[in-house]
Amino acid sequence: MTECTGQGPKNPRVSSVMVQLEMKPLWEEFNQLGTEMIVTKAGRRMFPTFQVKILGMDTLADYALLMDFIPLDNKRYRYAFHSSAWLVAGKADPATPGRVHFHPDSPAKGAQWMRQIVSFDKLKLTNNLLDDNGHIILNSMHRYQPRFHVVFVDPRKDSARYAQENFKSFVFTETQFTAVTAYQNHRITQLKIASNPFAKGFRESDQDSWPVAPRPLFSIPARSRSSLGPCLLKGSAGQEKDTSKASGSKSRTPAQLHLPLLPAPEALLAPATYRPLPYQGLYSASPSHVGIPRARPAPYPLPNIRADGDQEAPTFPAGLGLLAPSAVCLGPGQDAQ
Repeated sequence: MTECTGQGPKNPRVSSVMVQLEMKPLWEEFNQLGTEMIVTKAGRRMFPTFQVKILGMDTLADYALLMDFIPLDNKRYRYAFHSSAWLVAGKADPATPGRVHFHPDSPAKGAQWMRQIVSFDKLKLTNNLLDDNGHIILNSMHRYQPRFHVVFVDPRKDSARYAQENFKSFVFTETQFTAVTAYQNHRITQLKIASNPFAKGFRESDQDSWPVAPRPLFSIPARSRSSLGPCLLKGSAGQEKDTSKASGSKSRTPAQLHLPLLPAPEALLAPATYRPLPYQGLYSASPSHVGIPRARPAPYPLPNIRADGDQEAPTFPAGLGLLAPSAVCLGPGQDAQ
């Protein structure tokens, strides 16, 4: 169970309410290391998630569940990496706007709340003082204590008079934490990766994430050649056996299916035997020092090239797909003029 911080007499519909913290061993493990919770401008969810099991509610009464966070002290902290410990760094920053987070299912009947575990997985922590999304605003490098509240929705018209009697608060000391913008203690980082089901990609020991060595395309183990049948092994004994069986049976499978589906690997991997056709093969009047591969066979006019190779630049037909003489190769980050 947990410690109740409410004072004074309580309404019978909340006085018998009891709350159990879920994943308590995990919270205690984090607390021994010094729990840290990330706060961001956009808001970050808590891990471990605050989850509770509620008992003792009136099954027919309506209840609202909410959480708030209170500072543990008026100090600001810093993490000393050489000693792996949190140290006091001065006086606390000005207090952030106090906010409460209502469970999205509130209000609901007591029977519904007690039917299953109540999870505050929608709650987010932020350090943005101007946040307008309803997130809990916290100061980074400050310590906080989450509080859980059960509020009886009193149907009486003058229910405001009984506000102090209609709620009950619960505090779990193992859930206190330090708000940070980045994890300071590497052991907290390792524990969160190891225990968070959504951090599977960060686990180095996860076998599913181990790289698999690529296999050669045409590397076929010797023991598996017989399983390929006549499709890839033409002329083999297995093919002759399967062919004889196919001819003796009444199968209507065409004989063409028994031909090889792929050419021999030597044919696919053989070096190219063609050679590029020089420019002189297309235009016999061109000088020998101009060697340009043939782009496409078409009756283009002879280029205007002087035999003595003087100042005039050669002009090639546009259909050859060549760059213009004035074209310049641009480097990275340069724009064409």
